[in-house]
Amino acid sequence: MTERVWSRQDIEDRVNVLRERYDGEAFADAVAEFSKELEPEEQEDLREILLERSREHAARNAALDDRIERGGWLRRTLGSTERTLRREQEKNRRRLR
Repeated sequence: MTERVWSRQDIEDRVNVLRERYDGEAFADAVAEFSKELEPEEQEDLREILLERSREHAARNAALDDRIERGGWLRRTLGSTERTLRREQEKNRRRLR
């Protein structure tokens, strides 16, 4: 019986499935378990995939942080929501008096 050969796309697809099913430590454990099924070259592909995703995640978070700092749409939206909530609370206080 021959072992399965995993293409890079197959590995990416499996990582996606694991990401949907698990979070945090459970995800790390699932990836470690999956890694045991792979040949050394496939394990290298898995490492590269995980590194790329971690960089993308970090870049997205940095970009979001930058947008919040600079203001713009996100700040206006969040600020607008906060102002709306304050107005509603004030209206409710007046009604209760």
